Amino acid sequence: MSDAKVTFETLGYDPSPPGGEQRFSFACPKHKGRRCEGLLILGRTGLRHDPQGQNGGAAHWGWDGNREAPTFTPSIDHKGCWHGYIRGGRCVDTGGNEEPEP
Repeated sequence: MSDAKVTFETLGYDPSPPGGEQRFSFACPKHKGRRCEGLLILGRTGLRHDPQGQNGGAAHWGWDGNREAPTFTPSIDHKGCWHGYIRGGRCVDTGGNEEPEP
C-alpha cells in the first residue's frame, strides 16, 4: 500500500515546524523516488486561492491538521502523472482504492 510520505514546508520550501505548514509534498505513487512538491495549504498563505489556476491565483488544498496521517481535499491532479487523494497519509486513486507502492 502506498504511504504518501507527506512532508511539510514553508513558502520558501524550508522544512516546517508544527504550526508553520504552508506547503506539502508527497511521494509519487506512480514513480519510485519522485516527489510531487510545492502544493499550497488552504488558509496558510497570503496567496490568492484559485482552484483552477486561471484567475491570477493558485490552487490550494484543505488539510485536516494531522501531520502524522494527513488528509487533503480536494483531489490532487498531477497532470500526466497521477490523479487521486491523500487520505490518512495514504495515496488513494479517484475510485477510493489504495495505490500500490511504486
